[in-house]
Amino acid sequence: MSESNVIANQKTILQNQKTIIANQAALRANQTTIKKNQATILKNQTSILKNQGALNRILENQKQILARLNK
Repeated sequence: MSESNVIANQKTILQNQKTIIANQAALRANQTTIKKNQATILKNQTSILKNQGALNRILENQKQILARLNK
């Protein structure tokens, strides 16, 4: 292999390493965003469950009111 080929290959390797480092940084940023989104989803799910419980209580109260009105 000629010296020029070796140098060209080394330049390619260096560029690939730079690309890998940049991709790793982007991946870390994406992972951070995913973790934040997962936390938000969990909060939303908790709110949904609380709201469902409140709606169930409202429905139960409405059933009791209707039962009293129908007496």
